[in-house]
Amino acid sequence: MDSQINNSYDMPIGLSFQLGLNEKALTAYAQMDDAEKRQVVEAARNVTSKAEMQQLVAGLEQNFC
Repeated sequence: MDSQINNSYDMPIGLSFQLGLNEKALTAYAQMDDAEKRQVVEAARNVTSKAEMQQLVAGLEQNFC
């Protein structure tokens, strides 16, 4: 089977990890539409530290729950 991977939708591993640690943020992310999810993924791609990623994910919990 030929499958194309679209890298623009691949979630950064740091984002995946932090969402796995924060159930409320994960729930908020799951409830977002595709455009919102793309914005979060793009923001995560610009993160340069663990602390920044934690802040990004904490923001999901605070702003969407």
